[in-house]
Amino acid sequence: MHSGKLLAKKREHSVIECVQCNFIHAIEDSDLIRTDWYSSHFYEEEKPNYIESNTLDSDWWDLTYGLRINRADILSKTRLESWVDIGTGPGNFLDSAVARGKKVLGVEPSQAASTHATAKGHRVVNAYFDEEIAHKIGKFDGIHCSEVLEHIPNPQIFLETMKINMSENTILCIVVPNDFSLFQEIYTSLNMKMGKWWVDPPFHLNYFTSKSLKNLLEKSGFEVVYETCMFPIDIFLLMGDHYVGDDVLGKASHERRKKMELAFQETGNLNVLNQLYEEMAKIGIGRELVFYSRLAK
Repeated sequence: MHSGKLLAKKREHSVIECVQCNFIHAIEDSDLIRTDWYSSHFYEEEKPNYIESNTLDSDWWDLTYGLRINRADILSKTRLESWVDIGTGPGNFLDSAVARGKKVLGVEPSQAASTHATAKGHRVVNAYFDEEIAHKIGKFDGIHCSEVLEHIPNPQIFLETMKINMSENTILCIVVPNDFSLFQEIYTSLNMKMGKWWVDPPFHLNYFTSKSLKNLLEKSGFEVVYETCMFPIDIFLLMGDHYVGDDVLGKASHERRKKMELAFQETGNLNVLNQLYEEMAKIGIGRELVFYSRLAK
């Protein structure tokens, strides 16, 4: 039984600060879990332009994923040769890993996204990641799982299943949205009519902060070894760019973020960009949390 302070209601779903789980999540209803949600619904109905837009952002995604791959190599103090990307989508992480000489495998429930990634020459298992799939695919030096955990009905079981694919030296990179963040709360306090727009069950079930994500990883049997974040794009909201519900303005904000990060890359200052995001992670203002873990000893 889940219980805790009610933080929001949407589509007849309650979102609570769960005292049993120690993170914010939607209370499961009978219609909350749809087996076809990511195998068909997500790319066909929820995000019909997602694959195309990811292709147009390929340089920026290569920078983003390249930083994660390089950080994992640094943390492991050796070169990680093999990666599995759980929830690989159209395969952008696989592109970046292959470009850096890695052996890769993707796991992706969406037929459309899986087909797109496979067409680029990648090996992709078109299925939901579960214990059966975990046993079939074997062990890897690195596991990447970006913006998946917030959609999973039981994220602790999901994380524990990943241990099947890990050795004692495997690096796990987990990325989730940073929700109920300071920037979000400031913006909604000044724009009461907006409400908590990031709350979106049954599409988004779980909502993490740095503290609650670390707690979940440790509870699931991992040791967090490094924390960083992604650009706090919601800072533009506080600057007057009210992009929520405005796709044109949202794209413009994204383009500004891309331009800044690529400028750091082009001028050889990625070390400064890394330091900037490390510091932002400490005060909880990144839009996405990027955590690296190992199996707890």
